[in-house]
Parts: sequence; C-alpha cells; structure tokens
Amino acid sequence: MYARKADFFDSQSDASWAADDYGPEELAKLVRVFAAAGPLEGKTVLEPGCGTGRLTKILARTVGIRGRVLAMDISAGMVAAAKKRLTGQAHVELRQGRLEIFPLPVDGVDLALCHQVFPHLEDPKGALAILSRSLKDRGLLIICHFKPMSAINDVHRKAGTAVAKDMIPEREEMERLCSGANLTITEFTDDERGYFLCAKKA
Repeated sequence: MYARKADFFDSQSDASWAADDYGPEELAKLVRVFAAAGPLEGKTVLEPGCGTGRLTKILARTVGIRGRVLAMDISAGMVAAAKKRLTGQAHVELRQGRLEIFPLPVDGVDLALCHQVFPHLEDPKGALAILSRSLKDRGLLIICHFKPMSAINDVHRKAGTAVAKDMIPEREEMERLCSGANLTITEFTDDERGYFLCAKKA
C-alpha cells in the first residue's frame, strides 16, 4: 500500500498545495503548534511526512544550527523538492522512506511533529510506539492539520486514490492509542483552525 501512496504523492510534488510556501492563513494556524512546542532552539525535531519541506524549512530556522531536524517522506519526488528547498541546511537530515524503517535515536527527540501525515500511516498503533520510543522523557508529540477531522476524512474518502481509506481516528481511539504508547494527551482541539493534538511522553 505504501508503494501506491508514494506514487500518488510523487504525482503531487509540484501541486500548489504541496509545493507553495505557506500563506498568511496557514502560518497563523501554525502559531499554536509552536506555542505548544515551547522553545525549540538547539533541540531535535522529528518530522515524518515532511513533503516538499515547507514546514521543515521553518523548523530548521527555529531550532537553529545547534539543533537538528530529522525529516522523512515516502515520496521520492517530495524529498527531492525538500532537498532543493533546504539546500545548505547541514543540521537537517532528509531521507526517503517509511517511519517504520527510519533509524531513529532512542530517547533522543524533543518533539515529534506529524503535520498532515498521521492518517496516511498504515499502522497508527505501531507508528505511535515508534514515535514514543524516539522521544526523550517528557518529550512532545504533536499531530496537526490545517482542516478539522471531518473535512480531512471527507476529502480522503472522496478522493478515489491511494489515500481514500486514510482516516484520522475519533478522539476516543486516539486517546486509547496514545495511552498504549505511553503518551498522555495534554491538549486537543478540532475546530475551524484545524485538528490539533499534543501529547507528552509519560
């Protein structure tokens, strides 16, 4: 299934929704992400599903040269675009591949940021276990989207593509999944600003 999704996202790497820098409305929605994350200078951030590197570029600037960004995507086209966008950023590691096979530091990540990617993960339970294992004690996981859950799921359901079955679980299921991965949800909102979940490693 990941191969089909990789092909799909390869075909979208030049689309405006994937390639254009964020506009004012999107940047405003990211404010709560960085507010919840707290100071990130000098810290290590993990970004699964980095796409063309739009957020990766912001993260690289935010952590600074003393920090580190580990970013990945299953799409070769997306990663190629991200590498162009992040030329010269030596503190950013970009790789093509699935989260499940990415060599992550154990207890070495301050923030795992899943932006517009979580429903595309084939095994949410396994993915959360991997993310939790990578986090430092009391490290943060943030899952966020620019649209609310109902809108995201509806778009995917009607897509008729490799992402047609990619759904964000209901809140109760997310609570169960996070608890099973030793993560405690500290903030959850699902409104006109989009979907936002923040959890802390216990």
